[in-house]
Amino acid sequence: MNALQSMRTKLNPLGIYNLTQSSNIYKELSAYAEALDKHRENLDNLLRECFISTAEDYGIEIREKAIGDLRSNYTLGQRREMLALRNSINENDFTFSSLAKFIRCMGITSATISENPASSLIVIRVVNTFSESDKRWILNQLYLFLPSHLNAEVIINNETWSNHTQGSNYFVLVS
Repeated sequence: MNALQSMRTKLNPLGIYNLTQSSNIYKELSAYAEALDKHRENLDNLLRECFISTAEDYGIEIREKAIGDLRSNYTLGQRREMLALRNSINENDFTFSSLAKFIRCMGITSATISENPASSLIVIRVVNTFSESDKRWILNQLYLFLPSHLNAEVIINNETWSNHTQGSNYFVLVS
């Protein structure tokens, strides 16, 4: 039911308004109803964009921009899944399984993670191929996520990046 029908249904029983289509009251109610219907449409859109599971446009884009970059090369379903995974990670998630989940939330569908506790080393081998900008974004996100006391090597597009090069405060290309 649109706003005009709703107003007519509520006002008709009162019997004090002339609600025929040629009356001024009807025309005034029609103008109000048009604005109310548009407002309702905007509210419905806003409510839809507030939640990852229903967002289709700016609700997804705002969340992606907050963590770095738009992931427009993925489907809407994949983008929602990555954002939901990212939201499920908190400040206490520094386990092996949390790292695997974090890697999936960046759109990496195929990777291996190796640990060498004796040398405090984590090696992440990404099987997917990424563009230069995506690769930089992934390296930056991993650098921000990985514990600072561990050395890490990340292999993307057959290039090895390391954060344990002396004086490095970022991942540096090793080979």
